[in-house]
Amino acid sequence: MKGTPRSLWLSAASRVTGWWMGHAANAVRQAQRAMAKQALKPPKARPAKRRRPR
Repeated sequence: MKGTPRSLWLSAASRVTGWWMGHAANAVRQAQRAMAKQALKPPKARPAKRRRPR
């Protein structure tokens, strides 16, 4: 086995941290895309009032 236990532990910790940071960055990016899409969407027209037949 190569490397000291501390080196192996730091390597594993770094790998896990990178995995979590990648997922967090993707979540933020997805939220920003959703907000931008919602903000750029044209406002919906109000539905016309329906008259009751008499």
